[in-house]
Amino acid sequence: MRYTRQIALAEIGEKGQEKLQKAKVLVIGAGGLGCPCITYLTEAGIGYLEILDMDTVSITNLNRQFLYNDHDIDSYKAHVAERKLRLMNTEIIIHGHAKKITEENIEETIQDFDIIVDCIDNIQTRKIIYNACLKLNIPLVEAGIEGFYGFVTTIKKGFPCLNCMGYFDSKDKKEIPVLGAVAGIIGSLQALECIKVLLNIEGVLFGKILEYDAKKQEIEIINIPEKNECMMHKE
Repeated sequence: MRYTRQIALAEIGEKGQEKLQKAKVLVIGAGGLGCPCITYLTEAGIGYLEILDMDTVSITNLNRQFLYNDHDIDSYKAHVAERKLRLMNTEIIIHGHAKKITEENIEETIQDFDIIVDCIDNIQTRKIIYNACLKLNIPLVEAGIEGFYGFVTTIKKGFPCLNCMGYFDSKDKKEIPVLGAVAGIIGSLQALECIKVLLNIEGVLFGKILEYDAKKQEIEIINIPEKNECMMHKE
């Protein structure tokens, strides 16, 4: 009964729901993007959901990271998220780990999952995740936000990638301005992309990037231009 409304969708049905319940999803980051993403994956009935985040809750998170409150400050986000999500859906397995991603542990960390969702804001760590997903041929849902702007893309071997756009040539900013509602929209879109990949629904953003301008309430989908010298996306 929990999933009746989504089972009613022709694109899902009972067989699709069974696929979701058998799926193994890893979400890296339980912050502004991660909170909406893991919430909707939990409510959709993803059978095994793992959450990685090394950060603890701070008061500056509370304008957008709705899984946390004042009582959670200084606690690990992954542990708090696990506890609260388990209350939302007792039918699935959820594990939260305060674990740091490194070049040494990334392949072992992601190898058993059907799809990875990257919800962090550190470009260097993003690149480590990105390269490993392409190497192991695991789909990756990637996104970013800044102020009133956000983007989402889904990475898969054989399609033009963020590396083709020179994305990883940029440097991390010390403090990125974020509006909570924008984080909510983009994180929700990441959950949606994840579900579409798992169910093989048309319109996944392979080789494309969705850009969202909250001021104008405009969405634009752009084809990522293939960079011939970029070997990361080659089959």
